[in-house]
Amino acid sequence: MNLWRSYAKAMLTNASLWFWAVAFMVFWLAIGAFLQSSGVGSSHSAVTAYTSAWYAVIVLIALSLLAAAIAGSFAYGSASLAYAFRWSRLTPKGYLASIVGGSAVLGLVLNVVLLGATAGIFGARFSAAIVPADALGLVGVSMLGGVFFLALAATLALVAIDYLGLRSSNFVGYVPLLLSFVLGNAQTDVALPRWVIYGSPFNDLTSLLYQGYSGTTPTVELGTSSVALAWPFLLVGLLAWTCLLVATTLLLLRRIRARSIEEGRQI
Repeated sequence: MNLWRSYAKAMLTNASLWFWAVAFMVFWLAIGAFLQSSGVGSSHSAVTAYTSAWYAVIVLIALSLLAAAIAGSFAYGSASLAYAFRWSRLTPKGYLASIVGGSAVLGLVLNVVLLGATAGIFGARFSAAIVPADALGLVGVSMLGGVFFLALAATLALVAIDYLGLRSSNFVGYVPLLLSFVLGNAQTDVALPRWVIYGSPFNDLTSLLYQGYSGTTPTVELGTSSVALAWPFLLVGLLAWTCLLVATTLLLLRRIRARSIEEGRQI
């Protein structure tokens, strides 16, 4: 089935997604590099840590913007999906498998573009080559991140479609963005407890992206000392949330209701 290719192509040619998830994120990378970096030390380790933190948070927010686009596609396609599952050979499991594959590709593409932008912008600012330490690891993490945000957006959108009505779909689509912005920035500015970071998929993803780019283990403040975060726990936490949300999405897809797009009108 070529559904995943069509899905990925539709998303990759979405001009709004490219503007908000790429161009706007590059704009914020430039702000971080040239306007907010005056207090960064001159050592290579300090520059790398600063660059990696910006990269991790920006990729997290970019993927959450992808989630908003995915949620919108569910809202507009609910009627088509409901009838297709009933009258065609398309099944909820087959459809979900296709969009999972497409979202993994989208996560990878967004990450590669922002990875190049981060290295170029921060490299120009600090006159140094700041390249990712584990590019292969970042590939896997970005693909998993794409699937996680797909599952989160799909779950929220399907809850709105089945139980809350399409008028709420415009709101729930931006819940991942709100959570990413708050939790991603909180991790860089606030001493969050380890259990919060391990238990939050947003912070799991941010920490894994940071470690993949910098090559150093992220830490949290514990009293007067710093404690390293164990990447296996971060990965397991992100995987567990992703699997749970994928399973929830499949369950909700099987119960999807045919909604008229006119229900989403606010006036």
